[in-house]
Amino acid sequence: MGDSDEEETEVAAGDRVAQDLPVVNVRSNDLRDDLFIKLQLICVQALKDNKMQKDIAQQIKTVLDKEADFNELIGKGPWQVIVGRSFASSITHEAMHLSFFDIPKYQETFLIYKSLGVQST
Repeated sequence: MGDSDEEETEVAAGDRVAQDLPVVNVRSNDLRDDLFIKLQLICVQALKDNKMQKDIAQQIKTVLDKEADFNELIGKGPWQVIVGRSFASSITHEAMHLSFFDIPKYQETFLIYKSLGVQST
């Protein structure tokens, strides 16, 4: 019985965190739900800490490259972060490591993906 109580507490805490996030319009997301929520929190914090898009992107990338949860696949490429209001792209990314979404409150769009690892020939 104790295990289920702990699970309910963790879920309730996760729900509270998700409720504090601003509305997000998801265009495409291949990340696990728990990682996507963490990613949103990282993005919102970067938006609060920085004014320039390049600084927002740099802070997000730095956190993602260091955070163990986002780097479970050993030997894969680094995270790439694009922040802006208007941009085009053509990318190749690791499977299950792409997120493309808008946060209307801040009028910003995010394209975040893990690039392919370098393959030796």
